[in-house]
Amino acid sequence: MGTPIAVRVGDHDEIIVNSQNTVYAYDPDSGRELWRCHGSNEEVIPTPVVGHGLVYCSSGRAGPTLAIRPGGRGDVTRSHLVWTSPRGSPFVPSPIVHGQSLYMVNDMASIITCLDAVTGQSLWQGRLGIAQREGFSASPVAVDGKLFFTNDDGETFVLRAGSKFELLHVNRIGEGTLASPALVDGRWYIRTDRNLLAIGS
Repeated sequence: MGTPIAVRVGDHDEIIVNSQNTVYAYDPDSGRELWRCHGSNEEVIPTPVVGHGLVYCSSGRAGPTLAIRPGGRGDVTRSHLVWTSPRGSPFVPSPIVHGQSLYMVNDMASIITCLDAVTGQSLWQGRLGIAQREGFSASPVAVDGKLFFTNDDGETFVLRAGSKFELLHVNRIGEGTLASPALVDGRWYIRTDRNLLAIGS
């Protein structure tokens, strides 16, 4: 099960839980289930992400990713599931929304997929380094129009966000890295298997 997130929908909050086979929403005050949406896989690790009025939930070692409009009641699989995509879903890292696009790295093949966040249309795919099974654990981050994907070997692939695959640079820390980077006041904090690194001014 992925880490739950809170979203504001109209006049109320919903706690979204990406769980085995089903995505659930709960009332944070009472714990009451608000809605459920079927279609995810049995293996669920990524945290849901939010954008464009949708909640994006990935599961499995090859998908699917679901785009759900929150705010429903009961079983919303037929009414609020806006689109689903079997392509490019991550097993461990969470996806990321930037601009009009949803970016995901399939950590079973080291392939990044860019989808139109509103329609689910596949825009492009590209490989990040050497294909590795379960090669990415850290979730990506976006800064200044760039996307940063760090693999388990400590290589960070810097891509330009946009309508085509454009790899700008590869930074190599030289230490195993499973944790997602944290960005605070212009400084990057990266925990490796040996050190906690602070990068920046």
